[in-house]
Amino acid sequence: MVRRHQQRQWVVSAAGFSLLELLLALAVLVAVSAIAVPPLMDRLQSGRVQDAAESVREVMGNARRYAIDGGVDYHFRFELNGPAFVAIPAEPEPTLANSYSGDEKDMRVVLEAGELDENLYLRPANDADAGGESLEPLAFNDLPNAGELAGKTWSKPILFRFDGTAEDRVIRVVDEVGRTAEITVRGLTGAIRVSQVFELEDE
Repeated sequence: MVRRHQQRQWVVSAAGFSLLELLLALAVLVAVSAIAVPPLMDRLQSGRVQDAAESVREVMGNARRYAIDGGVDYHFRFELNGPAFVAIPAEPEPTLANSYSGDEKDMRVVLEAGELDENLYLRPANDADAGGESLEPLAFNDLPNAGELAGKTWSKPILFRFDGTAEDRVIRVVDEVGRTAEITVRGLTGAIRVSQVFELEDE
């Protein structure tokens, strides 16, 4: 008696996708991208505005801290409809009259400058707060770009006093399509708050 072993072979089709199937898959991908990409890009751009406003808030907070630590009033100013901002002493050469103790050792004068990314701008929330001043290079003391800063048009100052108080003020960080974050300074406490990004309607 002879035993026979049967061997089965499985044939797997190696055929690929048809052109029609590839075109359908591509059409689905394009449709999904058209739906998903604009909101994603908008979220990224809004995050960019929010981050810029937080950077401005940080320098404002530094101006308040410098004023308290040094016993000298400070100004926060921004370039009107531009990207530059500074924290500088209210007086180019602070005197002991501004110091809380009248002791030169208590005075620590620090200057700080920053600039927003491309296509981001600083604006006052109220046109009455706009200003429009040019400042002498002396106002920027030993900042490396003092000459360039002196050539800009600056807002009215936001005053941070050495007792921790400030002036009530609202300024905005705005991008080229109107995404806006507001930065609010509370005078009595000197507290600084940044809003969520919103679309600025034509005023």
